[in-house]
Amino acid sequence: MGIFSFLKRKKETKLGLPPEVESLPPLPPVKPEPSLESSSIENLKAKIDLLLTHVDSLKTQYETMNERIKNIEQMVQEIRSYYYSYKK
Repeated sequence: MGIFSFLKRKKETKLGLPPEVESLPPLPPVKPEPSLESSSIENLKAKIDLLLTHVDSLKTQYETMNERIKNIEQMVQEIRSYYYSYKK
């Protein structure tokens, strides 16, 4: 033990798996059931329908927003016309 012994690296110890885990047999591969194919197609159709309804709702929201913007633009034009008519 010297003065700088606290600066020395400590030896790394490898931790291995316990013997119970190493001796376990491998798990068999999981095969999908044939009935899942039909249900996955139905699932896909339901998701597509859901996406279509979201797109339709977005379309109506954008249409109403566009109408509101047009109304605001008309109001701004009216206000400008009043301003310029009184300014003269």
